[in-house]
Amino acid sequence: MSVCAVCGAVVRPVFKAPAPELAPDLDFRPGEPARSTLRRWVAECSGCGAAAPDLSAVGPQDAEVVRADPEYAALRAQAPAFARGFLLWALLCQRRGDVWAAAEALLQAAWAADDAEEAEWAVAWRQQTAAVWPPSAEIQPRLCLVDIYRRAGDFYQAAAAAETLAEAPLDESSAAILAFQRRLIGERDTGRQLMSSALRPPASRPHVSYQGVRSGPGTGFWRRLFGRG
Repeated sequence: MSVCAVCGAVVRPVFKAPAPELAPDLDFRPGEPARSTLRRWVAECSGCGAAAPDLSAVGPQDAEVVRADPEYAALRAQAPAFARGFLLWALLCQRRGDVWAAAEALLQAAWAADDAEEAEWAVAWRQQTAAVWPPSAEIQPRLCLVDIYRRAGDFYQAAAAAETLAEAPLDESSAAILAFQRRLIGERDTGRQLMSSALRPPASRPHVSYQGVRSGPGTGFWRRLFGRG
């Protein structure tokens, strides 16, 4: 049995997503069967309204935000139900200074909006994600940011991020993904695209691009999600 660390209510155990078997999107959203489990990645306590991947591990600082932060209360009351948990979790992460976790949660809210066919929300949350996305020397987070800008329709920033990334030493797969992204940016394409479209042919085993998903950008969330920590 698992209990909420804020109010003590009984909550569901931490969700462990099935391993993805199909190629992810260009923003590293996992493929099936993990993809369809998105709505279970963050849990909400029915007692106090806390939101986290693991409600039993919410800390004292988070608990104070849940109980007394007016922005948290307003978000809980007004956010669309299909993405509320991700947005609340993003705010908790921002309050504690965990910028990567906040950025990931905002991006996941955009994924939830995609699934709900709420295009305006998807764009808005991708814009918020880009605004808080931390600088990184790693290639995968920078590739992801290019796609976040592109899906939000901010082709100027997408092209600028892609141009800067092109100056970095890229492995063959990363270079292929970046070239594909630059073509999409030039075509003003804002749609969902699979990494398998840039990296052909996909293998029968989990796609090579999952090395990026399973190890970053923010390793903590993905380890919890796939039961690795």
